[in-house]
Amino acid sequence: MKLYYYKHPTGNFGDDLNPWIWETLAPDLFDNDESQLFVGIGTLINDKVPAQPQKLVFGSGVGYNGAATIDARWKFYGVRGPRSAQVLNLDASMVLSDPAVLLTQVAGPAPAPTGKVLFMPHHGSLHNADWRPVCEQAGIEFIDPSDDARETVNKIRGARLVIAEAMHAAIVADAFRVPWIPVSCYDHILDFKWRDWCESLQMDYHPTALPTLWDMERGLAPAERMKGKIKRALRGAGIWSDNWTPPVPATSGAREFDAAAEQLATLARAGSGVGHITLSSDARHHESIARQLERLQLVRRDHAAARSLTA
Repeated sequence: MKLYYYKHPTGNFGDDLNPWIWETLAPDLFDNDESQLFVGIGTLINDKVPAQPQKLVFGSGVGYNGAATIDARWKFYGVRGPRSAQVLNLDASMVLSDPAVLLTQVAGPAPAPTGKVLFMPHHGSLHNADWRPVCEQAGIEFIDPSDDARETVNKIRGARLVIAEAMHAAIVADAFRVPWIPVSCYDHILDFKWRDWCESLQMDYHPTALPTLWDMERGLAPAERMKGKIKRALRGAGIWSDNWTPPVPATSGAREFDAAAEQLATLARAGSGVGHITLSSDARHHESIARQLERLQLVRRDHAAARSLTA
């Protein structure tokens, strides 16, 4: 069986947890045989999954790209949340929550608490603006979702609070009982997948809207910046063709960056009444871990039985 997950060119926190968790908890499942895929952490149940192999789904979700064609080559051991189960016409017993909670079984001793407040943007937001200096101004630590996953997990474990635009920053914080606040800065944040996971643990999803910051011109040459300015002026005047490449958004001003920093600083104070501070109940948290470990043992037994029949 081959582990199937999204591999971002520069790395992405949630996706990069897959090999760590699965190859530690169930190394017997994997031999890189591409005729069978293990579909784990991520929003992976879609039309991008190869059609021919058999797919074993364990905690993945629906949300991105086109709908998957579900046939006999799909076997579900569980999905991320009730919304995915509903889309796929699965029984409620198939709701497992996100498997990233299984980090609690593989991450080792807890690091010393740092008391820090962390902010992790969605990996798609990194291209839009540089949030690192905004976090520095707010007095909190910026966490790049492309950083080493193990180091990031330890930072989250030691934190006092996690402000999360990236969903797996919230999931890992929740797994290690660190309070978190969901935020949304851009329209690429997928409300469906957040609600899917939150509802699996009987939580509400109330993201705080942060200012949408743009600084996409920071890496462009002066000529390209001027071209963008001209294009924005033409489009604003109604002179535009759909065949033209759209310009990048105009760079946000200092006032907008200052407003974002101030809002992050306010959220970091956690008790100011701003922001929805969240943590699942201990009962739901422990139940989710127990059910996932039990279901993973079922996958391993089924896989061993199938191999013995073909041996």
